[in-house]
Amino acid sequence: MKKLFFTILFTLVLSGGVFAQSLITIQKYLQDNVDFLDDPITLTYLMNRCSAAYVFASIITDKKMPETADKFTKAATDNYQFSVQVLIKELNYDFYKADKKTKQEIDTMLKYYQKDGEDFYARTGKYMENNYIGEDIQSCNFLYQSFNN
Repeated sequence: MKKLFFTILFTLVLSGGVFAQSLITIQKYLQDNVDFLDDPITLTYLMNRCSAAYVFASIITDKKMPETADKFTKAATDNYQFSVQVLIKELNYDFYKADKKTKQEIDTMLKYYQKDGEDFYARTGKYMENNYIGEDIQSCNFLYQSFNN
């Protein structure tokens, strides 16, 4: 029994600094897909990822910074709408199919952000600082500004 306890304790201590995140960073995704940035699938993936990241950020900031949460919500909505429009124009989806597909993808990605955000918070007391979620928000802000100009 003692041996099992020490084995588990040793494993936990060694893995204390190790954290498996659910998603690669958007920056890494961009680097890996630089030749496909004009592909509608790549573009909608990025917009959906950013929409999910913004929804997560909006949820986290809603009580303490409602104006910031509203900005995140607007950005999430804009990214969602852009993604739907790309599916309609570039892949000939009807609105219903594009809307359903986009919402499902955003929902799935949001669950990853929520899981990882809660894990980060449990370890550090922060949801988006010094982790890939904060990096994704920065990447999304850059993409958002680029698409709006």
